[in-house]
Amino acid sequence: MLKKVLLLAAAVATSSFATWDYFGLLENNQGSAKAGIYYDMDGDWSQMGLKVGARMNIAPQFELSLQSFGYQFWGEWECDNCKSGGYGLRDLVIGGRYALDPELYFFLDFNLPIGREKGAGTPPSKGEISLYFGAQHHKKIEAIKGASYGTEAGVFWGFEHDDLERGLEIRLGGEFDYTLPSAPLTLHVGTQFWLRIFESEDRDRDLRDDWSDQWKFWFGANFAITQNISINGDIIVRSQDLNHRKNETGFRRIEMEGDAIGFTMDFEFKF
Repeated sequence: MLKKVLLLAAAVATSSFATWDYFGLLENNQGSAKAGIYYDMDGDWSQMGLKVGARMNIAPQFELSLQSFGYQFWGEWECDNCKSGGYGLRDLVIGGRYALDPELYFFLDFNLPIGREKGAGTPPSKGEISLYFGAQHHKKIEAIKGASYGTEAGVFWGFEHDDLERGLEIRLGGEFDYTLPSAPLTLHVGTQFWLRIFESEDRDRDLRDDWSDQWKFWFGANFAITQNISINGDIIVRSQDLNHRKNETGFRRIEMEGDAIGFTMDFEFKF
C-alpha cells in the first residue's frame, strides 16, 4: 500500500490536474490568490475556519493550483458535557486543469492529509490521501447576455487510512452565472451531487454504505472591486443520506459532508 501511495504521489507531483472552479483557466502566465472564511452549523454543531488558495497559468493550456489549505478555528458540539476542540491545520489539495479546447477541461485533485487536529471535535483533516479526477465543460449562453454555465463530472478515489477505505464515489456539479450589464456584479447558483457506488471497508469488513449520497446547493455573488480584486460570498445548504450497517456495534462510518447550512466569503487577488 505504501509503495502504491508513493508512486501515486510522484505521478501527481509531475503532472497534476485540479479543479478550482467550473469555468475558464487563467491566461498569459496570470496567477491569483484568495483567502476567506467558512462557517457551517447543524443543530448544536458548528464549525468555522480560514481557507487559502492560489493558482497560476504555467502554460497556455495548463493551470496549477493549491487549494483548501488553512486553519479551522473550531468544529464542535455545544452541550454541558461536550469538550471544545476540532481546531487545527486543514489538508492541502494540489492540482491543476488542462484545457483540451477553450470550453472543455480535464482535471485532477490530489489531497495531501497534512491537517492536524487539536482537542476533541470534528477534525479539520480526514487523514485520507485521495484523488478526484474528471472533466469540466463551460459555455456562454448566447441567448442571455452576460450568462454562462459550468459543469463537472468526476470520480473520487480515497485510499486506505486507519484501517478504513472509502468506497468509490461519482460526483456531478453545475453552476449558472449571470453578470449584470450595468454593474461589476455576478450572481450565481449551483449544485453538487455525490453518489458512493462501492462499499467502504472497516478492517476488511464491508460497511454496506454503497448508494449513500450527498447533495449541496449554493447561491451567491461575486463583486469586482477592481480589475484584479474581487470579493465572493455564498450561502450553502447540504444534505447527506449515509447508508450504514445497522444492529451491529464496533464499526465506524466514513462520512461525506453531512447536513448543514452555512456560508463562505473570500477575497481574490489576481497578479
